[in-house]
Amino acid sequence: MITVNPSIIKTILVLSLLLISVLLAAIDEYQDPPEGCTVGVAAGRATSDGRPLLWKTRDAQAINNEVYFNTAFPIHFVSVVSAGQTAYSWMGVNEYGFAIINSASGDLPPGSSGMGNGTLMAYALGTCRSVAEFQHLLDSTNVSGRQTQANFGVIDSSGAAAIYETAGNQYWKFDASDTIQAPDGYVLRTNFALNGGGNGGIERYRRTCDLMAAFYAGDSLNYRSILRYQMRDFSDYASLPFQITYPDQLSPAIPFGYIYTEVSICRTSTVSTAVIQGVLPGEKASLSTLWAILGQPASAIAVPYWPAGQTPTAPLCDTANLIRSQLFDWPLNTVYINTYKLRDGLGGGPWIHTCSAEDSIMAATDSILQNWRTRTPTIPDMLAFEGQCADYALNKLQEAYNILLPIESPDKDLLPENVVLYQNYPNPFNPRTTLSWQLAVGSPVKLTVYDLTGQEVTTLVNQQQPAGNHSVEFDAAGLASGVYIYRLQAGEYVQTRKMILLK
Repeated sequence: MITVNPSIIKTILVLSLLLISVLLAAIDEYQDPPEGCTVGVAAGRATSDGRPLLWKTRDAQAINNEVYFNTAFPIHFVSVVSAGQTAYSWMGVNEYGFAIINSASGDLPPGSSGMGNGTLMAYALGTCRSVAEFQHLLDSTNVSGRQTQANFGVIDSSGAAAIYETAGNQYWKFDASDTIQAPDGYVLRTNFALNGGGNGGIERYRRTCDLMAAFYAGDSLNYRSILRYQMRDFSDYASLPFQITYPDQLSPAIPFGYIYTEVSICRTSTVSTAVIQGVLPGEKASLSTLWAILGQPASAIAVPYWPAGQTPTAPLCDTANLIRSQLFDWPLNTVYINTYKLRDGLGGGPWIHTCSAEDSIMAATDSILQNWRTRTPTIPDMLAFEGQCADYALNKLQEAYNILLPIESPDKDLLPENVVLYQNYPNPFNPRTTLSWQLAVGSPVKLTVYDLTGQEVTTLVNQQQPAGNHSVEFDAAGLASGVYIYRLQAGEYVQTRKMILLK
């Protein structure tokens, strides 16, 4: 019988991992160009269910993204990658519940050698079980050097949550659990570091700060709110949200209904997003959930994944990219999106299909996670559920694409010469939404909100208004979740619509 000294085995393993890191560093020059992403991390004290959250909107040139289950390292993990480029990870979670995302921060000084952003994340997912171990990895590579210029967001199964501004040979930690560094329990970044002195993505940073403050104030900081509202948020240079549909022209040279997206969180260059929902201390770490949107978020549906095995996902991104090509359809400048192809202004459009499908997937996932937390699911069970969600999402995306093709932006001069009450946006909402309407002629206007029993909740408008487009914000912070009715009376015209408050 041959006996092998355990210390020799450990030495071989360490050398093997070092070799992997060297090989990854050698090919890191071929990774995607620097990304312009919007990211955040929240400790459990900030979220509505007490579980930590990690999220990223990925902006890159690689429009084909997929979810890949990586078994090349000692620890297995699932992550979003550029199709076919599995040596890099851009947001992911491993079987121990350690998760990582990043945003590029070009104002930090890089090292001249070592791992870059994407390879460091893959290596961390494959070797780290906790935030503490990730910090140890940074300590060790401070000496050897890295080619990193990034804000790395991390969470783990113990509830730890932080962002590390990471240069080539040093880093700075921002702990979401620290009441001084993060008074409300979350840390946000775009493409700058506080220790770098830059201001990259400042419009997106201001907007994500506003959104997260609203979520936190309404006790709705959770994976649902971030996926639905942050990941699909369109705003202008002042970080103010655009109305969808947009009932005007940004300038005479821009087609009616089109909005500029390059300073939005949801940009023309956004190729995927992820929200990683961690676990409560004591829960199974393997139930940490990667919610991934593969494709431009306005054109895709979020699907859950776990570090359990590989589920085919390429058709989701392929179909989302077809939808994307129809949304950004102005041939003179593809950074403008046709908002009438998101919502047709009359209560229809592809978002009606995709948002409803996403709600169904979220409800089913919440239910099955509640069951899995009381028993240990089998890997086939987890993969089967992933596959069912992906198949359902693909079917709904195909439906959305089919109804999208005939939709055109209306000519401003050919809009209906009557009163139009638009569907509120966002919908579902929490706790604020915008109600909009169009008047062909001046008229006395009364806009009232009712609950499903017919009881009046509030009157938002009761005054004479001129012809044109009008809107008002409805704040439902003091109301219970449910379906509400809003009724517009303008002269002899009366129309009602439904909206959903989801807390």
